[in-house]
Amino acid sequence: MSRIVSALALAAGLAAVSPAFAADMYGGAPAAPAYGYAAPAPATNWNGVYVGGQFGHAWGPADLNGTQAGLYAGINTNLGANVIAGVEGDINVSGQTVNNWTAGQNVKHESAWNATIRPRIGVGFDRVMPYATAGLALADDSVSTIGGSSEKTRIGYAAGAGVEGQITDKISAKGEFLHLGYGNSEHRIAGSTVRASTSTNVLRGGVAYRF
Repeated sequence: MSRIVSALALAAGLAAVSPAFAADMYGGAPAAPAYGYAAPAPATNWNGVYVGGQFGHAWGPADLNGTQAGLYAGINTNLGANVIAGVEGDINVSGQTVNNWTAGQNVKHESAWNATIRPRIGVGFDRVMPYATAGLALADDSVSTIGGSSEKTRIGYAAGAGVEGQITDKISAKGEFLHLGYGNSEHRIAGSTVRASTSTNVLRGGVAYRF
């Protein structure tokens, strides 16, 4: 009788252990799927100070045309997920010239340089940022004739838009259009009044390094 009881106890123990042994033998029962929220990848970083060089073409309503080349620098900061705000300034050497027959004489009008300082605001789509910008503009306004010359520094406004893209984490390239508005000016040369306009449209591209 004791042998029968012992056999039954052994059989019961094997029955209890067998499922765990089988699970270990064949890799265990599959784990329950985990469900949760995966955080999105962080937005591209546009923060920081940057400096760069730019080149383009400028033309005005008075046919004051020429190329421009210069330097620019600025600072950006991310506002929220993809809104970028900043300030940018630039200074450019300009080859804008035009000759007109005015007041009975040939008058050469030229603008040898211009500069701007402008807030910018853009929307970042990963590594691409379209932006709008507006601010203060300054420019050289010079006229000359056989009888003399006159030079002024004009103060006006700049407004425009562009697109900037990150080539690497540190290097970006941009293309932009700006209108520089200065109104009309008057120059007194050899007893005559010469009127001129230095207002300019600029289409240019640039490459910058961000620190």
